[in-house]
Order: sequence, then structure tokens, then C-alpha cells
Amino acid sequence: MTDRIACINPNCRRTAAQEKHPGSTWIICGKCYRAMPDRFRARWKALNKRSRGLTRISEKTKTTTMAARRRQWLRIDRLYDRAWDRLVEAITHYFTASEQPVASRTS
Repeated sequence: MTDRIACINPNCRRTAAQEKHPGSTWIICGKCYRAMPDRFRARWKALNKRSRGLTRISEKTKTTTMAARRRQWLRIDRLYDRAWDRLVEAITHYFTASEQPVASRTS
């Protein structure tokens, strides 16, 4: 495993120390974060806020309640992971999509 992880933008050359972000496979640098459209930044903030809320709830919840609601927690986790995957895919597409419009055919 390398000691540096790359920015989510494939065209960006910035990296961060793995020790600062344990378990992460990518980061988003400040410059690329500011370059994203507002809708992506809003979604990013919303998912992070939801993550903090879910973490807080899971820490407060008793382990007996967690076992009884295991299926619900697994579903929430799966939905949350899918939301992050979709956002990461959209951001990556944004940074890699060509700026040139596709020429339309004229008959």
C-alpha cells in the first residue's frame, strides 16, 4: 500500500498522506472541491452530515436494539454506500468529461 492517496479528479496531481485518511482510497483536494458545481458540493455536505448523524445514532443505540434492527441498519448502510458511489461517479465524470460539445448531424 502506498503512503499517499490521490485526488478524486484524475487530472489533478495532488495527493494526501494515507495516515490522515485511514481506509480511504481517494481524497478531494480543496481546489477540485471548489471547482465542482454547487449541486455536487451540496450533495457532498448532505452525505457527510447524514454520516455524522448515523454514527451518532449508532453510538447511542444499545447493542440489543442494534441486533434486533440489524436488517434495517444493513439496508441503511447499503443505501448510503450506493449514494456515495453515485456521487463519486458523477464527480469523476464531471472532471473527465470533454468540454467539447458533440457535433450534431445535419441531414
